[in-house]
Amino acid sequence: MQRHLLAVTVLMLTFPTIASAAVYTTKTGQTRFVLTQHNGKLLAEYVTRIQGRDWVGSANVTGVPVPQSGVSRYQGTFQDFRTGTGSEQTCTGAIEIVDNLPAQSFSVTWKITGGKSCPALGQTAILNLVDARPRPDGRGDFTPAIVNQWNGGTQSSTWRGWRVVAADGSLNCRTTPNGAIKVAYKTGDAISAFSDRSGLATTTLNGLPWLKTTDNCFVRANSQFIQPINY
Repeated sequence: MQRHLLAVTVLMLTFPTIASAAVYTTKTGQTRFVLTQHNGKLLAEYVTRIQGRDWVGSANVTGVPVPQSGVSRYQGTFQDFRTGTGSEQTCTGAIEIVDNLPAQSFSVTWKITGGKSCPALGQTAILNLVDARPRPDGRGDFTPAIVNQWNGGTQSSTWRGWRVVAADGSLNCRTTPNGAIKVAYKTGDAISAFSDRSGLATTTLNGLPWLKTTDNCFVRANSQFIQPINY
């Protein structure tokens, strides 16, 4: 039953009103969550792997974020399903998210009240999450293997949000990796990874990774120049 509870405890998470997405994960990386804002609504998707099978779900929530020094609460409903072969299993119910900024904690509570053959019907599950931002390798590079992870639904995609941290105050975005300059970003600017049907926005030239932005140009994907942000 504990394993079944984890499958349902895999539910979504939410974050203050953001134009893009905020991503969190369990410390084991078994479960990942992403929150997006679409047409003024807060939506969340998640995926978790239990006993070799994926559980996929979504949730709609409402709530008003408080200032950065406070605690934000969100409430709504969720639904999830188990993928793969075998008999259908789904779970539904109510969800509550607490973003406690002073305590630097983020928790989600699910009350499972319905579904088809739901293995955790009638139970309440609580999951604590941590920031899922990718970390660079030993050279400071954000390689495709590091940043091309689930981050915008239930498919692989490049980490969406980045901030320019170049020490000299600007970062050139080029038409191709190491090509002509198209845009010059300022240190502190927030930029977004380019998103197309593949969802992947990284490429490598001579062993060095580059990130394609929504300005349709490339910046060096290295911690000297950019850092991922959860927003």
